Amino acid sequence: MPFWNIYHSTGVFTDQDKAAIARGATEFYSRAGLPAFYVHTLFTSMERENSFTGGKLHSTPFVLIEVAHVARNWDGKKEHAEYIKKGIDRVMMPFTTDKGIHLEYAVLEGPAALWRIDGVDPPEAFGPDDKDQAEVNRKILAGKYRSSL
Repeated sequence: MPFWNIYHSTGVFTDQDKAAIARGATEFYSRAGLPAFYVHTLFTSMERENSFTGGKLHSTPFVLIEVAHVARNWDGKKEHAEYIKKGIDRVMMPFTTDKGIHLEYAVLEGPAALWRIDGVDPPEAFGPDDKDQAEVNRKILAGKYRSSL
């Protein structure tokens, strides 16, 4: 599950911007082979009086993002880390840095074995000895989310 939790200054994004960012994030992971329904993008607007850096109120518009990766991990390879950062930059920079808005993000990872969707373990949570169960769960999730998205 890629999960983008985007904290931002109030008024930085329009509804159209948010939709475009969510589509961009989803396309980034879909190109890498993940189903679209694995990708979550949430926006949290922060009033100036509720956001501090270095103990001081933010004086300029900002966007801070926590990206949680559980479906796939970068496995310590520098080229994978660069691929991920470039992908996030491609999605976010037109809405932030290119407009003079501060952008900062961190990618956090968790073990896929601790991830579950509606009581079903996504296939990536299984090792090579669990391929049959992974395929069963893949079909359950694909059928369920094909009709709801």
